[in-house]
This record gives sequence, structure tokens and C-alpha cells, in this order.
Amino acid sequence: MPHYVLYGEHARRAAPGFVHVETLSSRSALHGWEIAPHRHEGLQQLLWVGEGGGEARLDRVRARFEGPALIVVPAPLVHAFTWQPGSEGHVLTLAADYVAALARNAEAAVARSLDTPRVLALAPGHAAASALAGLFERLARELQFGAPGMATAVAARVQLLMVEVARLAPPAEATVPAGAELWQRFRAAVEQSFRSCHGVAGIAAGIAVTRGRLDAICRRHAGRTGQQVIHDRLVLEAQRSLIYTGLTVAEIAYDLGFADPAYFTRFFARETGERPGAFRRRHRAANGTATDREQGGQAA
Repeated sequence: MPHYVLYGEHARRAAPGFVHVETLSSRSALHGWEIAPHRHEGLQQLLWVGEGGGEARLDRVRARFEGPALIVVPAPLVHAFTWQPGSEGHVLTLAADYVAALARNAEAAVARSLDTPRVLALAPGHAAASALAGLFERLARELQFGAPGMATAVAARVQLLMVEVARLAPPAEATVPAGAELWQRFRAAVEQSFRSCHGVAGIAAGIAVTRGRLDAICRRHAGRTGQQVIHDRLVLEAQRSLIYTGLTVAEIAYDLGFADPAYFTRFFARETGERPGAFRRRHRAANGTATDREQGGQAA
């Protein structure tokens, strides 16, 4: 099953806090209006269909729809689309860590609004349709022009989209998925101890669950094992430090609980496909910034 950051663009992981908006037609038309089954690692999507329609395949569920419609694709759901030629709208792609951060202080229904795959078709003239279309348009403009306050404006509009999903979702879809409470306890335990505990056994024991059951819950909610979820969190924190701080690779390794910077470098390369120093240089070159501190003598 292909894993993409954006459809057709191979990469193992998106950058922390990744947010991207594009028109529906810009990518779908290039592929003959047929998006083959695939999934995104650590990314969630919201698709706004203003004109046209088609068929969505979300895991084993197929749903036909006509615009206006809002489609929710959680990570790492396998999904595919067959579009009517000329369909138009927007595709919003969000890093799962970004959504989780926005959800922390939200009401429960809003915090869970993007956890369940949904195809929400709206009647023509529905009051929410113009609001949703406006939110996607403003998000696209914010990300295109980068005006002062962009990050705050983008976060606010994504939160408003989460609210709209929570309000539009049929009551039957608002139920808590099986194992959600245990999944949340595990995520909280990982967040608290990922620097000091790199193994899943200790965390599983701390929340009184067997490793087998924990892996089953993690696969259901994230498509990953418990150990892989811990590794994902370590990689995310390492990427944040490499992009946003001037810490050396060795300092980052020690901060994340690795006793040996060389082992950390091998771990990072295995998980991401590139060494920490190469990852840092690539992201800083892409953003036109220079390395804050030399990494001479460090395992990079």
C-alpha cells in the first residue's frame, strides 16, 4: 500500500506541524480524476467538495456523494477517490501532531471530530456550506501569503473546521471508537515518559495492559504498533529540535534519553531514511536559514 505525504509524493514522514492546502483539481486532474488506494503516515485530511462529486473509498466503506460535501480522512486510513471530471474544492492536509495540539483544549466532541472517517453531504444552500467554503478559501490565502499572525489565523480556522465537523456529524457517528480511552491513556503516558522510556513494555505495565492488547489498540487507531508509536514520538521531537533549535546532534540525543549519539543517529536514519545532519540542512536550505551552531565532531 503506497504511503504518501501528498498523493504521488513519496516521503516517510511529513515535517512536524505540517499544514497544506491545495485545490481539489490541481492534483486529481493530473491523475485522470482517479486517486488510487493509499494512505498518509501521521497525516489527516479534510476535503471540501464545492462542485462535482464522485465516490470515496475509506477502508472498506464506499460512499457516493455530490457537492457540497465535506470528507474527513483520519490518519492512517487507506482511502481512494474517483472524481467526476471538473470537480472542484480544496484538500487540507494536517500533521496528526498539529491536530492533537489543537484538540488538547477543545471540548470532547470537537477534539474527536477528525478521528472518524466521514462523508458529510450537505443539501444545496445549507447554511454550513458557505461557511465551510469560506474557511477553506481563507486558509489557502493565509498559507499562500504568510502575513503577520499567520500561524494564529491558521490554527483558529482549523479549529473552526473541527467545530463544523462536530456539528455536522450524525449522532451515530459521534460515538467513541472501541479502545479510545485506552488509546488516549497510552498517548498520555508516551507524552509523559518518551524521553526516559524508549520501550513499550514499561509503558504498557504502567497503564496495566498487555502488550498484545496495546498493539491491537494502536493498530486500530494509528496503524502502528505500540513500539512504533513511541519511536514516532521520539522522531517527531528530534525533528522539532533539528529544525527549530541550534542544539547539536549529540545534545539532542542526550535530551531524548540516548546514551550514545551514534546510536541516536542510526535510529533516526533508520526511521526517516536520512541522517540528522542531512535532515537539518535540507529543511534549513528549504527555508533559507543557516545552521545556528556547527555540528563538528558530532555523529550526523
